[in-house]
Amino acid sequence: MLYAQRSIRVRPNGACLLSFDVETYFQIEAAKDVIPRADWNHLPGRLESVTGWLLEQLNDHNATATFFVLGTVAQRWPKVVQRMAEAGHEIACHGHGHDRLHTLNPQTFTEDLQQARRAIYDACGQHVVGYRAPTFSLDRTTAWAADVLTDLGFQYDSSIQPIRRGAYGVADAPTHLYRLLTSSGASLLELPPLTWQIGNYRMPVAGGGYFRLFPLWMMERGLQQVASRKHDDPPGAAMLYFHPWEFDPDQPRMPLKGMKRFRTYVGMNGARRKLERLLKRWPMQSTRDYLSSVDAANWPTWSLGEKKVDEAKRPAA
Repeated sequence: MLYAQRSIRVRPNGACLLSFDVETYFQIEAAKDVIPRADWNHLPGRLESVTGWLLEQLNDHNATATFFVLGTVAQRWPKVVQRMAEAGHEIACHGHGHDRLHTLNPQTFTEDLQQARRAIYDACGQHVVGYRAPTFSLDRTTAWAADVLTDLGFQYDSSIQPIRRGAYGVADAPTHLYRLLTSSGASLLELPPLTWQIGNYRMPVAGGGYFRLFPLWMMERGLQQVASRKHDDPPGAAMLYFHPWEFDPDQPRMPLKGMKRFRTYVGMNGARRKLERLLKRWPMQSTRDYLSSVDAANWPTWSLGEKKVDEAKRPAA
């Protein structure tokens, strides 16, 4: 067992794992070209109010969640992170400055993680053991990152999207829970985001823009598939992910263009109502609470392997 046992609610043949990637609206990948990082400390973050609303909803529905927090968020808004922890939620790591793994290398990634964990611990006193890469950027070209995570003592990851969409995802990755084998022979628990299997097609229904764009019943079809798994199937859990900024419809609109603007703002006005309905219908828990109730020693194993990239495009060490 990774964690101390505590009282939680678990569906008989599956679990609903609730998570939030905690960056503020101007730190998202879509804003990278329009909001310089030098401006981050001068813009209103709006995290206090929207996080307060989220914590009230979780408390009202007896749900726990994992908050994957940026180190820069923990530095600027430590009381927000402290409030999450004091409410009984798990604090995990989303990196320090929301840099995709493709822009880092083993040395800079190590520094990024160490800086983020220090900031998170200083804010709330929790020792961080879980990680999610910005924009799910752990794939075959960044497989080296799994070795860095195990070297630094991380126990689980939730960064591999078992689909292929644009710049992220691994189409043939397992949709069930597994132990991710690293090149050094170590392993890391991997909890992939939820998909809905329709014949041979995997529909991404775990959250984010898909949650705001698609009707709620599509996510619930994926949840129902997990809940109906047989006991002798590979272990399954429905990993859902959201972002606090998605529930803040009054946030300032950034000068985004085309699909970036559509993906960022689609469905935002109805996101709070949809989340409330979801919490009423499905019991949710944090990854920490779930892992305290299962034995992950015999989870099936899987390896990313490593896809070579153009050395001219690899960040310098």
